[in-house]
Amino acid sequence: MSEDNKSTLTAKQQLFVDDYLIHFNATRAAKTAGYSEKTAYSQGQRLLKNVEISAIVETRLKESRMNSDEVMKMMKDIAGSNINDYMKIVQRERIKHVPKSLTLLIERKHLEIKKHAMYIERKGLTDEIRDNYVEQNIMPLEDAILRAEIDLELDPLATFDDSEVEAYETIELDLVKLAKDKEGGKIKSFEWKEFGPKVEMYAVDGMLDKLARVNGMYSDTLIVDDKNKIDPNELSDEAIRELMRATKRGE
Repeated sequence: MSEDNKSTLTAKQQLFVDDYLIHFNATRAAKTAGYSEKTAYSQGQRLLKNVEISAIVETRLKESRMNSDEVMKMMKDIAGSNINDYMKIVQRERIKHVPKSLTLLIERKHLEIKKHAMYIERKGLTDEIRDNYVEQNIMPLEDAILRAEIDLELDPLATFDDSEVEAYETIELDLVKLAKDKEGGKIKSFEWKEFGPKVEMYAVDGMLDKLARVNGMYSDTLIVDDKNKIDPNELSDEAIRELMRATKRGE
């Protein structure tokens, strides 16, 4: 649209046009432009009937229209789309609890005591500090060893819960790819809900039907020729609008 056309519109009218061309909802565009909730519907309808606004909308739609190759590609992408295309296998780690013999626990406690003893020797602690250190760090380990040994005497198969890091594979949604394809027009809707993302795909059977018509598989063939003509009786308004929006986003 030229700057001359822009300059003849009021600020509200310009906002209406810009917003209307995003979603084609006149009432919503009127609200965005600053009209009241009460009058938004009537104002939206009035603005669409404005000769100048109507001409500007038509011009911008023509500028964003897709050629036949782009239409065919978009239709094929939608017809071949599947939610599985947005699933990816990823590697994750988790902590799992594994029962192990108390003998292993006793060995670990003895190793900890040995480390503490080496620290005391190399640090050169005074007697008072050394006694406090032993009381706080070594004696609890000795008590734990004693309890484990008693448990083993009573039950030679006694175990304790140990933890290990486990690698595993899981399936997650490829949110980046979803967002990109939503912007590209391949996904009908993608939004976050209370319990996670909600993805809505276009009806594949409907798009396959249109492709069949384009390729002459029905007698009432949908025509998409080199002059960019699309039969509006076969290609729905919503589909055309989505294709136009996709082209605008790709510019």
